[in-house]
Amino acid sequence: MKKAVYAGTNATSFRQAESDLKEEAELSISQQRIMRVTKRIGQERIDQRDEAVEQWRALPLPELQRSPHEHVPSLACVQVDGGRIQIRKDGEESPPEGSRKSFWRETNAAVLLRMHSVQHETDPCPKLPESFANVARMAQLSREIKGSSAAAAEAPSAREEHEQERPERPKVLAKNVVAMRCRDDDFGAHVATAAWESGFAAAMRKAFVADGLPVNWTIWRKHFSHYTPILDFVHAVCYVFNAAAAGRPLDDVAEIYRRWAQWTWSGQVDQVIGELQTRQQELGLPQDGDAETHPRRVVSEALCYLRNQQSRMRYAEYRRQGLPITSAYIESTIKQLNRRVKGSEKFWTDGGAEALLQLSADHLSDRAPLNKFWQERPTQSTGYRCYR
Repeated sequence: MKKAVYAGTNATSFRQAESDLKEEAELSISQQRIMRVTKRIGQERIDQRDEAVEQWRALPLPELQRSPHEHVPSLACVQVDGGRIQIRKDGEESPPEGSRKSFWRETNAAVLLRMHSVQHETDPCPKLPESFANVARMAQLSREIKGSSAAAAEAPSAREEHEQERPERPKVLAKNVVAMRCRDDDFGAHVATAAWESGFAAAMRKAFVADGLPVNWTIWRKHFSHYTPILDFVHAVCYVFNAAAAGRPLDDVAEIYRRWAQWTWSGQVDQVIGELQTRQQELGLPQDGDAETHPRRVVSEALCYLRNQQSRMRYAEYRRQGLPITSAYIESTIKQLNRRVKGSEKFWTDGGAEALLQLSADHLSDRAPLNKFWQERPTQSTGYRCYR
């Protein structure tokens, strides 16, 4: 059963899981049986997860502010984002070609990172890294990141190069993952429970990193307001690049963009906002008939984005404190989750999707919760067969 669940969770499909088990483990198990047992074990893990949240909700405030164990990280980081998955009810047919009906639904994911970093008296990296100063690279990155965190995870390696250029960056010691399909408020409670179980409440330095989606910062306000809020720098600098390029000849873009990007990197967002306001006066306010890519609309969106997020863009101060400034870890995690559950040919029921997301998160977590689950499962068996 353990091998079947592992294959069903980590293969790209249940059919591939059947083939993998036959070839690598010399086990002949049908894809239907692998699917049933994977969903069944996934549901058992969901039940355990939900019970842990209820126990966390019942804790008194002093307990919530302490670690349940002695393993307290020097730096704790929570990163959240969303993905996409196709959900279809049993017996529901695919929409006809050309139909506007869509089965795509949102998923939620978070990574909880135990990290180590050094604090500095001054900004250890005051100059904008070359990967962000390269205008051609930023043009490609901003196209691919716009509107989709999943696309950002597959974008060029500007994030990885950025990390390589910063040897003083925080180092990840352990990663744990939460992934599910549920209401945002319930998701926040599950992430907060996982953070408390990881000892994050007692950490001296805590960071919450996300892009500018309002739902992310609702979760922060409700469950992580004692964490330092940090807007993902890559999303911020892509807005800056698009605004710098809007309505300008290509030859004029580089100088303006690099100046604005350097200010953003240094946390001097008020100077970028000031020049954007001047640019908006030159172009005028957006009109009803303006396309999404019209310079007036692009500049207006960037200005609104930076104004709303300015308090979370003190990047020089974050680097001085040794805090992470990008959400690369959650975006790469979503890419790993999508490998199993996302595809134009993949359709799930709500229960099946939830089970696969839970098991995938378990396998991606360094604390390996499934090891404990398999050890304890025989002692919790009732002897009754489950027909879910």
